Amino acid sequence: MARFRVVLHIVLTLAVLSGVANAQDTEALFEEAQRAQLGIDAPRDLRKAIELYLKVVKRDSRHRDARYNLAYLCFIQKRYDLAEKYYREVLKLDSEDADAYNNLGTVYERQGKTEAAERLYRQAVRVSPDVATPYYNLARLHYGRGEEAEARTAIEKALNLEPENEVFIKMHAEVLGTLGGLSNTTILAVLGGFGGVLGVYTVLYLKGKVLG
Repeated sequence: MARFRVVLHIVLTLAVLSGVANAQDTEALFEEAQRAQLGIDAPRDLRKAIELYLKVVKRDSRHRDARYNLAYLCFIQKRYDLAEKYYREVLKLDSEDADAYNNLGTVYERQGKTEAAERLYRQAVRVSPDVATPYYNLARLHYGRGEEAEARTAIEKALNLEPENEVFIKMHAEVLGTLGGLSNTTILAVLGGFGGVLGVYTVLYLKGKVLG
């Protein structure tokens, strides 16, 4: 019996060590993918990054950060169907992930699906009211539809969370100007070269430790 316990202990120890080694290998792959994506130590190689992130996901079916970054890479390549797929996989792993709701909303908005995007931005602020970007995205949607009062409410919530965010400040000035809350002179002074920013400012979160 004692010999059986010793053998069993050795088997269990080897299994644990194997699991630790696999986890370390997976994280090494993830870091290599980040380096390829960001161009650290070598030119950026997005194809390589995607291949490595896919290997990470295959090894670890619950690796959220790899899915986030896959979704981002698909998004910038306008492969919106795949971006949606990976963000939805993140949400299956964590239905309270505000970043994923926000990012998925951005994917829909880029495809002209503004109603679906708005629902996702609202879900993002419901699950995490202290994240500013979904409020900003809601403000843009409202402002684009001529709903200035709703846009003001949303952008002011964003500003309360990030009072020094220049994009939020500029949009707030634009909305107040439309509502008659600022003079044209003041708007021009605040906005400067503001033209076009509302249409192109997009935040998609990347995940994983910052590499240097």
